[in-house]
Amino acid sequence: MDAAMTLNHAVAELPIIDPSKLARGDDAEIERVLDAGKTHGFFYLDLTTAETPRLVDTWNAVLAFMEEYFDQLQEVKMKDDRNSDIHGYEPCGTSAGATEDRTDHYESLKISFQECRTRSDNLAPALKKYYELLEPFISGAHRLTLLILRCFTKVLGEKLPATLESFHDPSQPTTSTLSMFRYPSQTDEEAAKGVGHNKHTDIGTLAFLLCQQWGLQMLSPLENKWVYVAPKHGHAIINVGDSLRFLTQNRLLSAVHRVLPFVNRQVAHRYSIAFFLRPADDTIYRDSKGRMITARVA
Repeated sequence: MDAAMTLNHAVAELPIIDPSKLARGDDAEIERVLDAGKTHGFFYLDLTTAETPRLVDTWNAVLAFMEEYFDQLQEVKMKDDRNSDIHGYEPCGTSAGATEDRTDHYESLKISFQECRTRSDNLAPALKKYYELLEPFISGAHRLTLLILRCFTKVLGEKLPATLESFHDPSQPTTSTLSMFRYPSQTDEEAAKGVGHNKHTDIGTLAFLLCQQWGLQMLSPLENKWVYVAPKHGHAIINVGDSLRFLTQNRLLSAVHRVLPFVNRQVAHRYSIAFFLRPADDTIYRDSKGRMITARVA
């Protein structure tokens, strides 16, 4: 039995979207993904279809790389620290945690889409070593998120100033990023200092999240309470970010979410992988406060 069921935690009921149907232009599936974006801001994407060959195998290979990387001594990982939101290593305790008066409890290794695409000299040594694994993985996530955008454009097109994909020209500067997270296991003493990942909405367009362990929660727009988003084998979790909400004039929902262990500490290491699609840096839109801002500032 799942731990969430054992502990009687509420679990989000989210639709599962078939990317092969989206690629074929299936009107019913496109309406389903639009409804998910409007109603929940979250949905699952089935990665076992013909549209996503070998992505699950690559997911497992990236997890193996992450285990090897994060198990290194802290001083070794800190050599990859770039003091950047889109590239390099970031240690635990950098931001606010999921509960008051505690810091976060996750470490991450990030590679920007642009630096990966150009094979930048700035890549951290570990990322250079595993480039041949990470580049097709990032390209696959980028292709699928753009596919979803094209579907949103198809049904919202007349209400939009331009196609959504036109704001995501891959040849233009962008902060799109692949982030690999580990939430390390904790003692009670460590948990008293830091826990989880603070509640937030994503600043970008779409998040393409892969996880095999429980911990992700969303604030349900339908019930106005925290519910767990169950990990599903062979499925990505997709969520709408603030940039997409603004680009669609608030027609889509950017739901609040966080990461929190079932008990007061992280019992075992938890891993997750997220590709954050973001607009080109010079994209301009009106934010929730009515200000006209660029995507790079956001």
